[in-house]
Order: sequence, then structure tokens, then C-alpha cells
Amino acid sequence: MQFFKKRVPIAYTLILAVICSALSFYVLKKYTTTTAVATEQPTGYSNSEKCSYTIERLKGYSYIKPLITEEPECESKELASLKQDIAALIDNEKQAGILNAASVYIKDFATDNWTSINPGERFLPGSLFKLPTLMTILKMSESDPSLLNRKIVYQPKEVVNIKQTYKTKSLQPGQSYTVKELLTYMIAYSDNSAVQLLNREMNPDVLIRLFSDLGLTPPKAADYMTYTITTRDYSIFMAALYNAAYLTIPNSEFATSLMAQCNFKDGLLKGLPADVKVAHKFGEAGANQVSELHETGIVYFNNSAYLITVMTNGPDLKKLAETISEISKITYARMKQNA
Repeated sequence: MQFFKKRVPIAYTLILAVICSALSFYVLKKYTTTTAVATEQPTGYSNSEKCSYTIERLKGYSYIKPLITEEPECESKELASLKQDIAALIDNEKQAGILNAASVYIKDFATDNWTSINPGERFLPGSLFKLPTLMTILKMSESDPSLLNRKIVYQPKEVVNIKQTYKTKSLQPGQSYTVKELLTYMIAYSDNSAVQLLNREMNPDVLIRLFSDLGLTPPKAADYMTYTITTRDYSIFMAALYNAAYLTIPNSEFATSLMAQCNFKDGLLKGLPADVKVAHKFGEAGANQVSELHETGIVYFNNSAYLITVMTNGPDLKKLAETISEISKITYARMKQNA
């Protein structure tokens, strides 16, 4: 016990302290990882370039404002060459008389990089409006879970026969369908009778609030048939689903799973490898000698995804589908290369 009664010189104490500190630093450095620090600029932008974010938050709550979408205001330089290639394709198609107009919006969810070609062009959404209808019905079901199980009998005389070029599986006269089954027919098969039956169950106030909550101008009942939208604005619906920012997570998953069953294969899917998973919806509109064909989709690859929306206007619907397919092919090749 005499050892503990001896005084230790101050110099020894200092040396011991330095040794302990060095050992502690070595251990911490070896067995801990560096924490990533968020940069001020999004990927694909130079440090000298100031780029603010456009942020949309859900209103109507007292203490919270859930995030719906966020996006840098600047187009990504990483996608500049892709933009040039698509713009050149569109110009060539216009000169060949295949296109009157076309617009494309692309967003990489992994990096927030985005680009847009002819963003000011506006188009009739056509069957693309079935997606807001889907989101409205699912939003209503969050406060009334019994809605999706409600049964409706299909009687052809109660609906308007709307001309449809791309048509596959249809409702059967006299058969009863649940609202959930009608949603499948509306999105997977783009059935116009199904959407008309669902419109009767839809609260128009919820539809208007959907547009307003997403920062979009809602259509008015009087000008519904002339309502137009841009590719970038329409893409907000898709981003809200992918981010599960507006509907509940189960409903967002259900909505995108229905879109993954969409059996239109002449557009975006035709330009992609067969094993690539895509949640997509197409829409056709127009009259007389002018047709409009559009398609929007979330393309999944490399544990991430990108969003692409293409809207076209021209004399031949089949040629428009080929244009969408070619744009999809170019985009996938470039996104794969960037990844």
C-alpha cells in the first residue's frame, strides 16, 4: 500500500495524459465513420451557381406543414446533353410532319436533377386525368374506408360511349364491381366507363383541393373539356405518389401498383428493356385531324427511379407513340450512363 502514498512527479502526469489522448484519437478514428455533410448546392450544379429550391407544403393544419415536393429551380447541367438530344429529335419530327408540338419533363429522384424541353407547351390531359381521379378517390377513402368496398352495377346505357383508340379489357354489362375494382379498370386498362362510374362517387371539392394542395390550378366544371396542363405541372402528381407525400403510404403504394399494371406498351415501355419496372399512365385526346398522345411514368432501376412525362400533338396517333418510345429509349440510356 506504500505505492499509492508516493507522489507522482507532475512531468510524468503530463506525459501520461498526452499518451492517453493520442490513444483515444487513434481508436476513434479507426472505429468511427465520417458523417456526410449536406452541401449547399444540389448534385449537378457548380459551386458558383446559386440555385434555390421550390418547395410545396400541404396547408390546412395547425401545427404541421407536410412536405409535398421540392425541386431546385435550376435545370441540371448533368442532363444538358440529354436535353439537346431530345430537343433535336423533336425538331426533326416536326420537320418530318410527325409532330406539331411536344414537351418533355425528366426528374432523377436520386439526385433531384431535372430538365425540361418546351416547358411552356400546354396539352389536353385526356386519360391522364384519370390519375387525379384515382388520387381523389383514395384520399376520400382515408376518411371513409368503406368507400373502396362499395359496389356499383355497370349499365352501358348510363354512361357515354367515348371513342378510344387504345382499349383492352372492359367492364361487362350488368356486372357488379367494387370501387376498388373500378380503380383497377380505370388505371390498368384505361376504361372510360369505369371512370364515369367513379366520377359519380367522387366529391368534387376533394378533387379541387388535390390540385390546390399540390400548387396547381384546378379545372372548372365549365371548361373541363378545354382544360390544359404542362408536363412539369402534371409531373407533380407523380412525384407526390412516389414520395408518398399526399396520400398515405399504403394508398400511394396501391396507386403506383395499379400504374405498374397499365397494359399500354407502345410508348415508354417500348423504348425500355423488358425487365425494367415502370409505373405509368397514358392519355389520348384531340379531335378531327389533330391527335394528342401523352404518357407519364416512374422508371425504376439501380435501387432508385426517375420520372418522365411526354406530351405530344400531331396528325397520327401511332406515330406519336413511336416518338414517345424513342424519347424513352434515349432517356433510359443516358440515365443509365449517368448512374
